Amino acid sequence: MPRNIVSGDEGAFDRASMLAYFNVAQSGNERRKKMLSILKKALEEELTDTQRFCITEYYLRDRKMKDIAESLSVNPSTVTRHIKRAKQKLQHIASYY
Repeated sequence: MPRNIVSGDEGAFDRASMLAYFNVAQSGNERRKKMLSILKKALEEELTDTQRFCITEYYLRDRKMKDIAESLSVNPSTVTRHIKRAKQKLQHIASYY
């Protein structure tokens, strides 16, 4: 079952509503391209290697936290913590824009 919902302390949103938000505001396509560029740069430069690995495996490759934990040889709660901190960093960076 694919996970399309991203949640955090600030609430929850799914992939479709995120794309809809980017498409309606400020000449849609330009704002979407800008935000995607910012998020890509943030993924590459602001997250640790482990955070980047966990968040891309979980959200983009749809892997389970247990499987990610096994590949990293860590406890699943550690993967949860890495994902939570990565989301917090990305949300903080996105809040500036």
